[in-house]
Amino acid sequence: MLFVGMEGTGKRTLADFIAMALNCLEGKLDFCGQCQSCRKITENCHPDVKHYEPEGQFIKIGQMRELSREVFFRPFEGKRRVFILDEADKMNLESANSILKTLEEPPDSSHLILVSNQPNGLLTTVRSRCQIYRFGPLPPSDMEQVLIAKLSHSEEDLSLLSRISQGSIGRALSLDLKEYKDARQELFNLLEVCSQNFLYSRAAKSIAALAREPEAFGNKVEILYSLLHDLFLLKADASSELITHWDIRGKLLSLCCNFSFQQIADGTKALDHIETGVRRNISKPLALDHFVFRLSGQLTKQD
Repeated sequence: MLFVGMEGTGKRTLADFIAMALNCLEGKLDFCGQCQSCRKITENCHPDVKHYEPEGQFIKIGQMRELSREVFFRPFEGKRRVFILDEADKMNLESANSILKTLEEPPDSSHLILVSNQPNGLLTTVRSRCQIYRFGPLPPSDMEQVLIAKLSHSEEDLSLLSRISQGSIGRALSLDLKEYKDARQELFNLLEVCSQNFLYSRAAKSIAALAREPEAFGNKVEILYSLLHDLFLLKADASSELITHWDIRGKLLSLCCNFSFQQIADGTKALDHIETGVRRNISKPLALDHFVFRLSGQLTKQD
């Protein structure tokens, strides 16, 4: 089986649940979560349930050779052997090719579950040998109900969290909301600088600070995307309820009046260039310069 969908939508959790259901000592179709087998799987120490994930940048051929060997062993103490490949798209060419035969003809006593946020990164020959199950994000209303039971935030913060996490429970629970709001304010200020009477000297400080943050850079680019998305929606329909940042709707509504549709579209395209270019070690300061000049309307397609 191949579980695909955005991060935090329960793919790995369901894979573990299936392993528990297959090996639960209660003998029912579901799992009890309390027997010795279920507890061992929860604690990741069951000899018949093996997890594989990237060692460094990739899942390596040595790991997949081990899987292909062990998949033919009979269960040691359980009923079934289960092999879970987390971030399966991180298999390099050699490791992916090495398990094709195993995926095509696994023994009856073993089950393989591949988990991926980016299934297009998998070889077509791997995907074609799997039953694919797609995990969709939860709608905001359902997200809020889940988060109410797990977090003690205000109603406004829970609403914001359910929207910015894009339907991912895992992401919502791991996100530091104060840190997110601080980053959002910093980026909102940058958009304001680009909105009217643009002076590069006012944007330069923000650009330099943003470019110096290798770990937070990707997250901040994502926040910029979501802010531009909201500006576009509000410019098209001031009453739109589809925006992400509902808690600052008034500020966004005022800001969108200072941008044209073309400026927002050009700024978004510049962010696309940044996102793809980061993987090729693009110069972040130059890419951010390009972004602010595009968004401010100082640089057009003809330029």
